[in-house]
Amino acid sequence: MDNKEKKILIVDDDETSRSLIRQTLCDYHHVYEAADGVEALAFLQRNPDTALVFMDILMPRMDGLELLVRLRLSPKFRELPIIMLSASSEDDVNQKATRLGATRFAYKPYRMALLLQMAEDLLVLPRKEADIAPGSLDAFIFSRSQAIDSGILIIEAREDGTLSTLYFSPTYAMLCGYTAREYNALVAAGSDLLTTIPGDHYDSFRMSVGMIAEEKMPMAFYMHVQRQDRQALTLSCLGEHYMVEDDEHSLVCLIADTQELETERGSASDLPGERLDRLTGISNRDTFFLSARRLLDEYPDDKFVLGTFDIDRFKVINDVYGTQVGDSILVQLAASVAREVLGKGVCGRLGADVFAFCMREEDFDLEGLLQGQRFLSDNLGLAYNLVIHNGIYPVIEREAEIATMCDRANMARSTVKGDFNKRYAYYDEPMREAILAEQEILNDMQKALETGAFVLYLQPIYSLNFEKPVSAEALVRWKHPEKGIIEPGKFISLFEHNRFITNLDHYMWELACRYLADRRERGLAPLPISVNVSRINLFQPDLVSDLMALLQKYDLTPSMLRLEITETAYMDDPEQLITASEKLRKAGFKLHVDDFGSGYSSLHMLKDIPLDVLKLDMRFLGDLEPSSRAATVLLGVIRIAQSLGMVTVAEGVETRFQLEFLRSAGCDNIQGFLLAKPMPIDEFEFFLDSCPIL
Repeated sequence: MDNKEKKILIVDDDETSRSLIRQTLCDYHHVYEAADGVEALAFLQRNPDTALVFMDILMPRMDGLELLVRLRLSPKFRELPIIMLSASSEDDVNQKATRLGATRFAYKPYRMALLLQMAEDLLVLPRKEADIAPGSLDAFIFSRSQAIDSGILIIEAREDGTLSTLYFSPTYAMLCGYTAREYNALVAAGSDLLTTIPGDHYDSFRMSVGMIAEEKMPMAFYMHVQRQDRQALTLSCLGEHYMVEDDEHSLVCLIADTQELETERGSASDLPGERLDRLTGISNRDTFFLSARRLLDEYPDDKFVLGTFDIDRFKVINDVYGTQVGDSILVQLAASVAREVLGKGVCGRLGADVFAFCMREEDFDLEGLLQGQRFLSDNLGLAYNLVIHNGIYPVIEREAEIATMCDRANMARSTVKGDFNKRYAYYDEPMREAILAEQEILNDMQKALETGAFVLYLQPIYSLNFEKPVSAEALVRWKHPEKGIIEPGKFISLFEHNRFITNLDHYMWELACRYLADRRERGLAPLPISVNVSRINLFQPDLVSDLMALLQKYDLTPSMLRLEITETAYMDDPEQLITASEKLRKAGFKLHVDDFGSGYSSLHMLKDIPLDVLKLDMRFLGDLEPSSRAATVLLGVIRIAQSLGMVTVAEGVETRFQLEFLRSAGCDNIQGFLLAKPMPIDEFEFFLDSCPIL
């Protein structure tokens, strides 16, 4: 096959542009045309031997970015050379196309000679190795040029530390801003393109080259050049040593990736570090924050929205299909949001599978955003329904940090997580009030601990056999100086999130032990107390030693302080929970599993972990009737627990009927508002002196 037999496809909705390019190439190649991405994709499926594609970026139905992503995800077209046709050399969309796998760019108005040169560079027939002298510099250049489609620069590093260019490829010259015709002139004149390296970067470049030449080892480094149009360019290089006759040192720099492009005006020169997300090609977290802030500042009178979105259970996709498929989905999702946002606002990847955007309220098309996400989900070709949830924050406080705005959008998004019917939520004033209330709690928590504002409440646990209290559960209440008593439901989840729960756990254990020691000193009968152990503390390696030190301090035995763990702890990490439970029981502690039945791993937990007490959550069973399914389940669980040697406690008992049913079912103990609510220590002491008989 010769060059004239190769197929070239031109994809552009502008018929005039297609015609001009076709006329330039048709004398040398078989040229075909498509008006948009849909037609192009159909053609390529029928003609997988297509050798080169010229592709416009902006097209109806399916644009160039979407087609580019689809081709790069297909094994058949992953290496297909693609020249993007663009109206501007400074467009952010071009940078994104580069990240998504574009091979080259051609800018309007087209210089037809350059288009032809590009095509010839990418379609050049391999030279036969028989025509090249083995071991020669030509052979070395040939081998590298076949291995990678990059700019190649071969430099001689002399012993006196000076450098000179032995060879540079057409691609490298184009990176430096030269046309194909100028490249030929440079070669004819014997030009040394090391002059493109600015003086303040030359010493570091020479040092890198010298190190590779001296150590004779490959090394990756960054190379700074100044293009012919005076734009600054940072290139990622792989330097490789090669020995040419008589121990002359040579270096090959394979220009692998354009890292950063800045003009002298420096529109983005003050952005720290990398500006783009390496995987998706859109802005990274820091760049998005800066770009969004600039956008808000530039249009102070306009209303804006800021949104975030992510993929539900994205980890499952990586686990089932592999990270390569997961990365491909992220690239497509980035392309989807970029198509919706670019030209109207800014977007970026905040990390993992979380993306963000910011644009004028009048330009925001929620349905368009959702439609793009649905289209992506429907066309993945995976046996998995991609569920994407969005949180939207109407920018009310313009002076707030962009990170804070993202947090508010995330808060809205969290309200619909797990809901397959609702894919978005707006941040509103009630949500704002809830956030402020939570922040007040977080601001006051340390002071509350230091001043003893967290107080011990006790709720008795009755024995159905002895018809009297046999133990109690320790519960926390926050006695706030301004808000009064704050129930644990208002702060426990917050403390679990910020890990303050570890401090609160230890504090409550100490209060319980202090009360037990006080009862003993007053000569009163011992009354074991069960205390909650949070999931965070449960997996701490020093848990057993901390508890034993506390018991020793108050001269108590492990049997007096019983430990309540939740079923969700098993769901988090079964193996770690099994290990922790074995250590605690070996130390003499009795383990209660709290809220049994509220999770989804109940029977697995009973099978895997040796427990002492099973606490049944009556709320899970709902309305209890003798012939109901709930009654059947309850009876079955009680029998299973007792056959495993466990004591059963029904918590949340609120009616006399429930009590009698539990008694008839053989339940050992009960706890609930029917008998007594949680109460402060002094009230609890009075209750024990006058408690009713069942």
